[in-house]
Amino acid sequence: MNFSFHGSLAIGETGREQCSSRKTGFRMTGYYDYTLVAASFVVAVLASYSALYFGAQLATLEQAKARLWLALGALTMGTGVWVMHFVGMQAYVMPMEMSYDLTITLISWVAAVGASGLALHIIGKDRAGPLQIVIGSLFMGGGITSMHYVGMAAMEMEPGMRYDPVLFSASVVIAVGASGVAMFICRRLQSVQGLKGTALQLGAALAMGVAICGMHYTGMAAMIYPENAMPAADNLLSGDWLGAPLALFSGVLILVALFASANDVKQRRNAEIQALEESRRVERKALYDSTTGLPNRASLANHLVKELARSETDKHEFAVLYLEVANHREIPDNQAEDAIAALARTVRTAFDEGTYLARHSTSAFVLLVTNPADDKHKDLYQRLRNLPTETESGVTLELRAGQSVFPNSGRNSRMLMKKAMETSELRKLGLASMNEEVKSADYFEARSALPET
Repeated sequence: MNFSFHGSLAIGETGREQCSSRKTGFRMTGYYDYTLVAASFVVAVLASYSALYFGAQLATLEQAKARLWLALGALTMGTGVWVMHFVGMQAYVMPMEMSYDLTITLISWVAAVGASGLALHIIGKDRAGPLQIVIGSLFMGGGITSMHYVGMAAMEMEPGMRYDPVLFSASVVIAVGASGVAMFICRRLQSVQGLKGTALQLGAALAMGVAICGMHYTGMAAMIYPENAMPAADNLLSGDWLGAPLALFSGVLILVALFASANDVKQRRNAEIQALEESRRVERKALYDSTTGLPNRASLANHLVKELARSETDKHEFAVLYLEVANHREIPDNQAEDAIAALARTVRTAFDEGTYLARHSTSAFVLLVTNPADDKHKDLYQRLRNLPTETESGVTLELRAGQSVFPNSGRNSRMLMKKAMETSELRKLGLASMNEEVKSADYFEARSALPET
């Protein structure tokens, strides 16, 4: 397992020329344990995914819960990046036992968590524009770089180490660039939900994991150790605990945090669905008749206002037909609602979907017919006249009807309804004489078959 790529870290003693023509001194050779390298990459991907996941949710949360999620996101992401660093450190096997100063190591963890929290705070704002993302990426990249090099300093090597300036600069650029890309992706993914959002987050997490590892291993390559350098003897943290055990702990921590947050998201979405269903139920109760399922009087009033506005704009007619059960009071109470519901089903079946039907009152319905002069409406009144007057329960209904036409009968809903109700005078279904309001002879052609008054 440990026989793999052999790398080397330069150990500074001026006067020695390397093949790269830099004066870096002797080399302390080591090799990479690919198992731990792979573990560091997995941790980096998990940390990246947690950042994307929490960042995508922050903008949709209430302020109190957003703070909790911000703290949890900063903890999981920061700890993940920090753990990746030490697992990556432990992946490079050196000819001496590695150990770390506890205080400096904790400072490096605080830097990682703080940088992650700042980045998520910026992402969670409603109006995080390009400038904020640039500033955030500088702070986050700086925080990750600080974490990396403070963590390196935690070894307290004697003699002290130094860094290759080119590779050091490259690691900083990679950290800032990766942070900027991560914040940009987080912002873009806030509006993507479902399987597509998850797939995009996973792809972005893999790319970010590569970038984070690239920064870390570039920083590792930048280290220059003096010959025979050793960690401080009083370091309290053994490197043995900062490899696979720490990677396992971090992975479990991130997965638990993601599971908890996913469960919270599921509960919130279920609550939103229930609230939407309740809102629809209340709206239906307010705008629809419970007996017939038709729009009620309030809904009719709203629809009339909209139809008037459309007709004024498009310059077209529409008819208001008022259909009333004249003998409603004579029907036994235990049969009245069933009889009205049966009539509603009959009327709804008799007319096409383009006709708006609403229950106006206990005993009356209203039909709105757009462009009533169209050929498809020529048999409208014949259909009204042919409506069955005996329900399934044997109740005989005495129907009468009235009408008004926009704009001849009136130009507002109150006048149109008043005219339609005033012309509802026949005991048997028929229409009052309104020839003075007729604009199109064809429109009322079918009316000639009905009794007039």
